[in-house]
Amino acid sequence: MSSNEGSAIDRRSLLLGGASLAVTLPLDLRAATSTVREFALRAAPVRLSLVGPPHPDTDVWAYGRTVPGPEIRVRQGERLRVVVENRLPQETTIHWHGVRVPNAMDGVPHLTQKPIAPGERFVYEFDVPDAGTYWYHPHHRSFEQVGRGLAGALIVEEMEPLPVDRDLVWVLGDWRLARDGSIVNDFGNLMEVTMAGRIGNTVTINGRLPETMPVR
Repeated sequence: MSSNEGSAIDRRSLLLGGASLAVTLPLDLRAATSTVREFALRAAPVRLSLVGPPHPDTDVWAYGRTVPGPEIRVRQGERLRVVVENRLPQETTIHWHGVRVPNAMDGVPHLTQKPIAPGERFVYEFDVPDAGTYWYHPHHRSFEQVGRGLAGALIVEEMEPLPVDRDLVWVLGDWRLARDGSIVNDFGNLMEVTMAGRIGNTVTINGRLPETMPVR
C-alpha cells in the first residue's frame, strides 16, 4: 500500500470498537525524529518439519530459516529498515501488506522497484505511521513464493502500549502437501495464477500443525 495523506489508524480504537482516527505527527516531521529499527531477512530454501513424525522434513522457502518468517515488531512512528538478501533460485521482493509506505518501498516488481535478483540485497526503509497487525510477503510470483512459505508478521505497537498481559501472534497458513509431506509442485497453473494463490490441504499455526498452546 502506498503512502498518502491522512490520519494514522490507532489499533486501540479499533480493538475497542471505536471508529475514530488518532492524530499523529506528519510523516515528514516523524522522519526527522523517529527511532530506526533494523532487521535482516534472508530468503532461502530450507528443510523444516511442518507436520512432524513420521513424515520427513519439508523443503520450503523461508525468511531466516523459520516459517513463518521472523516477527518484525516496531513502535508507531518509528523508522523501519529491513535488509533483504535473496538466496532463492528466482527473483523476489517484499510487500508490506496494509502499511502506508513510500511508493519506492512498496515491493511491486517492475513497477515500484527492480526485483531482487538471486545473490543480491535490497534495503527497505520507511516510517511506520499506523499501529496495527500486518504481514510481509513477496509480490514477485506470490502464488508460488507465499505457497512455499515466504511470509511473516509485522506488528506495529501503539505509541502508548495497550493494557494487556501478553500480545500473542498466531500466523495461520495452509499448505498443499503430498502424502510424503512434500509441497505439491504444480505452481503456475491457470487457476492458481488467477486466484493469486492456492487452497491447501494442511493447516498450520505458526508453522506447525495445530496443537495445545499455553497462553499464560
